[in-house]
Amino acid sequence: MSNNSSSTDHDSGLDYILLFRLIVWGYFGMVLSLFGIIGNIITILVLISPSMRTTSTNIYLTALSCSNILFLLIFIPSYSMRYLLGYRLYISNQPPFAFEILLTRLPTSPVYNTILLSIIYLTIAVSMDRLILIKFPLKAKQILTQRATLITILLIYIFSIVYCIPYWLEQRYIPELKQCRLTDIGKKIHKYTRIYIYIPVVYLIPFVTLTCINVTIIQNLIATKRRKKNLCGKINKKKQADNHITLMLVTVIIVFVLCQLPLLILNAWYAIDPHGSYDSILFHSLNSIGILLIVCNTSTNFLLYCFFGQKFRQTLIEFILHILPKQYKQQTNIQKRSSKLIQLQRKQSIEKTYEQKQQVLLKNSQSITNSIINNNNNNNNNNNIETNEFNQQIINDNKSNQNSLQSTSINQEESCPLITKSEEILIMDENFPLKFDQPFRLCTSANGKRILLLRI
Repeated sequence: MSNNSSSTDHDSGLDYILLFRLIVWGYFGMVLSLFGIIGNIITILVLISPSMRTTSTNIYLTALSCSNILFLLIFIPSYSMRYLLGYRLYISNQPPFAFEILLTRLPTSPVYNTILLSIIYLTIAVSMDRLILIKFPLKAKQILTQRATLITILLIYIFSIVYCIPYWLEQRYIPELKQCRLTDIGKKIHKYTRIYIYIPVVYLIPFVTLTCINVTIIQNLIATKRRKKNLCGKINKKKQADNHITLMLVTVIIVFVLCQLPLLILNAWYAIDPHGSYDSILFHSLNSIGILLIVCNTSTNFLLYCFFGQKFRQTLIEFILHILPKQYKQQTNIQKRSSKLIQLQRKQSIEKTYEQKQQVLLKNSQSITNSIINNNNNNNNNNNIETNEFNQQIINDNKSNQNSLQSTSINQEESCPLITKSEEILIMDENFPLKFDQPFRLCTSANGKRILLLRI
C-alpha cells in the first residue's frame, strides 16, 4: 500500500508540475517572449540611430538587446512550444514526439547558457560604464571610446563561448533511447561545471559586483541631489540627461538582480542537496518561476528605457513617424492642414468681428464728439451773441450817457456861461466832510455865479 500511495503521490506531483509549466512557460512565457522580441528589435533600431549610437552606454545596450533576442528565440521552442505541443503527451506518458526529439538533438543547453552568461556580463559592463562616467567625468571620453566598448563586448562574447565549451561535451544523444545521456567527460566535470564553477561565475561574482556598483552609483546620485539642493542652482541639460540615463540603468540593474536571485537560491539548494531538491515539487515550481522571471527581465527592458529615457522616447517617436506609410502621412498632413485652415478661419472671423466692433465704437465716439462740439459751438455762439448784445447795450448806454452829459453840459453852458475867473482855495474847516487840506478851485462865471470845483 505504501508503494502504491507513493507512486500515486509522485504521479499527482508530476501532473501538477506539468500543468504549472504549461501555464507559466507555455502561455505566459510565450506572450512575454513575443513582446520581448518586438520590444528589443525596436530598442536596437532606436539605439543605432545617428543621434543615439555615439555613446558607449547605448552600444552596450544594443549588444544587450541582441543577446535578449537570442535568449527569447531559444526559450520559445525549448520551453513554451515544448509544453504547448507536448503537454497531453506528457500527461498520458506517451513516447517523445518529433519536436521534442529535434530539441534533444540540438545543442540548446550550451547555447542557452552562453547567451545567459553574455547577458549577465554585458549588464556588468553597462554598470561599469556609468560608474566610470560618474567617478571620472573628465577622463571618461578618453576611456569610454567606441573602440574600447566594441572590444569589451567582443571579449564578453568570447569569454561566454569559452566558458560554455564543457557544456558541448557534457551530453550526447542516444538514438535507441531517444534521449540525451551524460558522456564520460560529462560525468567527471558535471559537478564542477554545474556547481563549483557555475555558481560563482554565473551568480556570486556578478551579483556582488553589480551590488557594489549600484550602491556607489546611488550614493553619488544622492550626493549630487543634496549638492544641488544646498547650492540652490539649476543643473544643465546635459548633466540632467546623464542623471536620467544613470537612474534608468540603476533600475535595469535592480530588476536584473531581483529576477536572477531565485535561480541563485535554487542552484545553491541543488548544490547542497541534489537528490532531495530534484524530487521536490517546490523546487520545480520555483525553478519554473525563476526561468519566467529571466524571460520577464529580458522582455521588459524596452519598457524601462521608454519610461526613464527621455531621449529614447523622443527618438522612438521620430522613428515611428518616419516609418509611417505615405498615405497615412498624407492623411495626417491633410488633417493638420484642414485643422490649420479651420483655426485660420476662426481667427479671421474673430478679427472681423473685432474690427466691426471697433468701427462701430469709432462711429459712436465720433458722433458723440461731434455732438459735444456742436453743443459747445452753439453755446459759444449764444455766449457770443449775448456778449455782443451786452457790449452793444453798454456802448449804447455809454453813448446815451455821453449824450446826456453833453446835453447837461450844454444846458449848463446855456444856463451858466463860460467861467471868467478861477482861484485856488483851501478849506480849513473841520466840519467839512472831506479830507483835511483838500485843494479846491473857486470859479466865477460870466453871469456872476461862483462854482467850487474839487481837484481829483
